[in-house]
Amino acid sequence: MNRTIHEAHAPHDRTECCCPFVGGSTCLASLSSMSLDHRLIATRCGTERYDDCPIFLAKVLRRG
Repeated sequence: MNRTIHEAHAPHDRTECCCPFVGGSTCLASLSSMSLDHRLIATRCGTERYDDCPIFLAKVLRRG
């Protein structure tokens, strides 16, 4: 059974423009709910590049 990361772990009404685990300035993919700075959100979490994030990938692999 092949599913994409987006289908398996994000609500279907979300677009692929940003990380589904960003909760304001907190990374919900992180086990420790780490705080995110505005630069990281602007360059990674809030863009289509969020799937390059090691914390995002670890979260997806833990759920997988």
